[in-house]
Amino acid sequence: MKNEPDQYEEPAPKMPLLAGDEADEMDVPASPDDVQEDDLEDDGSTSKERSYEVPGPAWQGYVFAALPVLACMFGAGRESWSKALIALLLGLVLIFFAPKRKLPVIALFGLLGALLAPLLSFLPTTWLFHPPAWQTALVQDWDIHLSQCLTPQAGVTLEAWLFFAVCCAWLWWCLTRGFSDLQRRAMIHTLTCGGILLCVLSVLEACKFISIPWWPRNQVEWGEAFGPFANRNHISSLAAMVCVLCAAASYDAQRRKSRLWLLFLLGFIPPLTCIFMNSSRAGLVLLFLGMTTWLGTIAMRRGFFQKLAVSISLIFIISTLLVMSGGNVSKRLSEDGLADFATDHGRSGVFLECLKMTLDSPWTGIGLGNFEDVYPQFSTMPEPIMRHIHPESDLLWFLSEGGLLTLLPALLLLLWIFLSTGPWFGKKKKRKSGMHDRRLRNAAAIVFGLGAVHGLGDVPNHGLGYAILMALLAGIAIRPRRLPQSSEIPQRLACRLAGVALLALGSLWAAVALGHPVLPGASAAKALRDRAGNLSGAGSPAGALPLLDQAIQMRPMDFRFYYERARLRLYLGQPKADALLDFSRSRALDPAYALTSYSEGLFWLDFDPQYAVVGWRELLRRYPERAAGRYNFYQSMLEYSVRYPELREPLWNLATTTPLKFDYLRTVQTRDEFDRCLRSLLAQPPPDLKALDPTQREALFTLWYQLGNQDALISALETNRKWRDDGWRILAEHYARSSDFQRACQTALPYLPSVVRTAPGTSTDIPSLERALLYNPTDARRAIDLFQAQKTQGDIDGALRTLEKVSAFPNAPTYVRQEIATLYMMKQDFRRAWENLREAMQKR
Repeated sequence: MKNEPDQYEEPAPKMPLLAGDEADEMDVPASPDDVQEDDLEDDGSTSKERSYEVPGPAWQGYVFAALPVLACMFGAGRESWSKALIALLLGLVLIFFAPKRKLPVIALFGLLGALLAPLLSFLPTTWLFHPPAWQTALVQDWDIHLSQCLTPQAGVTLEAWLFFAVCCAWLWWCLTRGFSDLQRRAMIHTLTCGGILLCVLSVLEACKFISIPWWPRNQVEWGEAFGPFANRNHISSLAAMVCVLCAAASYDAQRRKSRLWLLFLLGFIPPLTCIFMNSSRAGLVLLFLGMTTWLGTIAMRRGFFQKLAVSISLIFIISTLLVMSGGNVSKRLSEDGLADFATDHGRSGVFLECLKMTLDSPWTGIGLGNFEDVYPQFSTMPEPIMRHIHPESDLLWFLSEGGLLTLLPALLLLLWIFLSTGPWFGKKKKRKSGMHDRRLRNAAAIVFGLGAVHGLGDVPNHGLGYAILMALLAGIAIRPRRLPQSSEIPQRLACRLAGVALLALGSLWAAVALGHPVLPGASAAKALRDRAGNLSGAGSPAGALPLLDQAIQMRPMDFRFYYERARLRLYLGQPKADALLDFSRSRALDPAYALTSYSEGLFWLDFDPQYAVVGWRELLRRYPERAAGRYNFYQSMLEYSVRYPELREPLWNLATTTPLKFDYLRTVQTRDEFDRCLRSLLAQPPPDLKALDPTQREALFTLWYQLGNQDALISALETNRKWRDDGWRILAEHYARSSDFQRACQTALPYLPSVVRTAPGTSTDIPSLERALLYNPTDARRAIDLFQAQKTQGDIDGALRTLEKVSAFPNAPTYVRQEIATLYMMKQDFRRAWENLREAMQKR
């Protein structure tokens, strides 16, 4: 039965139907006599093939494409409630819309292999491997109860595998559903309009015009958000994909004489705005890559110079937008931005650390869902204030958690998908409807490729909303002839059973979202932790502690759970040793993160201050860059020692470096303590206080003069030239207090800046210069000319009188006091010379 044409479909011809690729696009079989000729025109094949197009109404396409849009709109599968909603919707689709085609053996092998291989991580540890050293240390040294299988957290891996199974089931359905050309066009239009809507909402929310409370937001753990995803980079890649879809839909509408081409053309504006507001390098690169590929393979299949001209125009347009965007994107694409990407602290460093971790278990991986908790046990990157919850790459995430046994079948399936798209080149089809459908399929393939490319440098495809969008694009892009076999009853039954399973799984996630941990895993552990936090905040720590115990059983490698349980133990008055053990477990599970170590010390102050030093010692070791100096962590610790004097000696023991000892010295009040600490500081390598900067050394000498042995300091400054360069003020002041003004002046004068005098006037006639100054008594320039003339002629007293008048001017040169001191030294009046030098030193 042939579909009725809708507003987008051309009237069905009454001529004999064509075969080959033409038959791919039609709803009824082609004539066998036409197969060989048309196949030969398209791709050189001479085999006789029947049409594999499956009839289907267009409204189904709108329904199918609405699912990814709704998934991204409502949480993108980040929270439990969003997973539940998406799983329920997908389950209903699988039940009511069974697949019509059958996957080839190679594609089915790749899909099933990728789906079942992660289950190998549930094998007992003793079957194949010895436990890794880090796992043995956590169990034996810290008494952390891990799973007795290859995955250290069986519950977390189980939920992650179920999540992965949802994506695999949807991908299987998308590949085997067998969409008609009407449905493909409807899905392309729906995805385009839905993507435009998401970009518009993202821009409006970023501009504070609207607020969408159900979008995932957690600035502490996920950073500053933009758009419907927890990771702000993902909306940029989605915007780039929407731009390509807009181009394809607009071009298709224009070729079919539909006025919708203008709507899709205007649809470029929101995603472009989204990319530049988000300052996304990935979005800009994907936009250029996608549009160039689409222009070169679909819109302009012939004409090299035409392609070149359009590509150059596209480059100029993007460059103009870069300038208009305020420079944020261009800064991230600059040399410094790319260098940050390539440094050990950027993505490349995480890539290398992830590959090292993979070598520990290359075939089965560490178990799905375990990267965030296991990665700190392998990483050697100094990251004291941030945590890597993923390896910045879908490919590496898949490899590290699932191993090669999961990655290789997945790559095989991905290769089959790309080989099943097209055709990309060949003679033009005889029927326009076939050409229109091919363009849309190829556009979907390009957009799918953009998502796959983005997955090499980010993790968009690990989000449920983004993943089901990618799966639907793959289903649209597949050529119908690549699925020659119709589905059978067992396949349809399996699809409906999978739909029922998704309904059950969605119900479990819904229960978890409502606070019932019926499905063990990370989601249930998070729900328990949130409930425990609410109870603790409401003044019921006794009710919160069992919930945290249950959360730890489900996810025993989350360091935050032990930290929060330790705090509850102290609130409840339980043994301090148990609380200290939980704090220590938290630090052992993340050996690099430092901020919780500081807050741990602060928490101990209200219960037993002496234990605060335990966490603070770890902080100083993990974050040495922010240890010493004003407004840094050690200074804050010393401020707390004012309220808790028993911390003084332990904090002094934490000062293992010269800057830390100097910070401690600044808080000392007694001479005996100062002398003891000073001796320790002077014995600290490197010698000559090289670890301190000049300002710190001068401050140290000032403290030494005030609280320590003054004679020892003066002797050291007189004999040590390097110290005297920073302590000359103290030495000069000491000589002045001893009435040795001559040595005070001789000590200070070399360190004062050279006198920069104004150019002398041409006249040396003192009477005329005096008359000129008399008529202009506030003119500093005329007074300086008079001073220089008097000094040249040896009138020192007159020069002094003139400079004393100049020093009272509001615009007097800065060197006047220094010149006065020099004149007094010429008169051997060193006391007055020192007074002027001291004033010059204060202005320095």
